[in-house]
Amino acid sequence: MAYAPTNWNDGDLITAEKLNKLEQGVQNEQVGPQGPEGPTGPTGATGPQGETGPEGPKGPAGKGVKTIALVTTGGTVTGGTVTFDDDSTSPITVTATEG
Repeated sequence: MAYAPTNWNDGDLITAEKLNKLEQGVQNEQVGPQGPEGPTGPTGATGPQGETGPEGPKGPAGKGVKTIALVTTGGTVTGGTVTFDDDSTSPITVTATEG
């Protein structure tokens, strides 16, 4: 039930009953508007490991090396060609360094 305040007049008798009514009304009205959100609390403990998800689709196959043909000049490798398993080719460049 909502609190109905007493309309006091000069000369009114203050009784225990009327003071208790006032106290009860104050106690019932202690809930005010919601305040602002507080700061985020600390992170909780890590939960248990979940189940492994389904295996994804297999990616495309990479190229494999079919052959390597090296070119030598005077006993030194100077270049060549690599042939992949799809029969595409790529040149091999040789760089010599002193060391």
